[in-house]
Amino acid sequence: MDFVLPRRAHVFVDESKSGSYYIAAAVISPADVVATRSTIKGLRHKGSTAVHFKSERDSVRRAFLKGAAATGVQTVVYVVSGQPDKVARPTCLEALIEDLCHADAERLVLEQDASLAAADRRIIAEQLRVQDNKDLRYTHMRRNEEPLLWVGDAVAWCFQKSGPWRADVEPLIGEVRRL
Repeated sequence: MDFVLPRRAHVFVDESKSGSYYIAAAVISPADVVATRSTIKGLRHKGSTAVHFKSERDSVRRAFLKGAAATGVQTVVYVVSGQPDKVARPTCLEALIEDLCHADAERLVLEQDASLAAADRRIIAEQLRVQDNKDLRYTHMRRNEEPLLWVGDAVAWCFQKSGPWRADVEPLIGEVRRL
C-alpha cells in the first residue's frame, strides 16, 4: 500500500502493546475533522463516554469498524516487533514524526498516558528539531476528550488480534510500516 498523508493533516494516535508494539495513527484532512469527529462520536453505545476496544462487545466493535470505515478515515500502523516497549515506542514515534513533517501535518494528538507523556514530549521535540519543523502542534488528550482517538484504538487492537479482526479493520488501514 502506498498511502499518501494529506497535506496539513490532523493525526490521532493510540497504541497496543500486546505481542509486538503497534501505534495506529488516524489521518484526517483538516476539512474533514469536524464531520468525521461527529460521526465517530455517534458510534459509541448509549451511556458510554468513549469507545475502548478491549472493553467492548464484539457487536459494538463490528458496528464501530463499519461506521468508521464509512467516513473514509485511514490509518498508518507502525509496528515494532521483538523490542521492549521503552525501545519500541520511541522508534514508532520517531518514524511517525518524520512522516508527519514530510507531509506538513498540522496537528498531532496522542492518547494521554501520564507515565509516557514526558518521554513522548522529549522524543517529539527532538524529532521536530531534527526535521527543522516549527509548525506541527501536538498534545496529549484523554480518550473521552477526543473521539478521533477511538479510531487508532480500534485499529491497533484489531491489528494485534489478527485473524478475522485484521480482515475487519483492513478498510481503515492505509499503510503498515514495519520498523
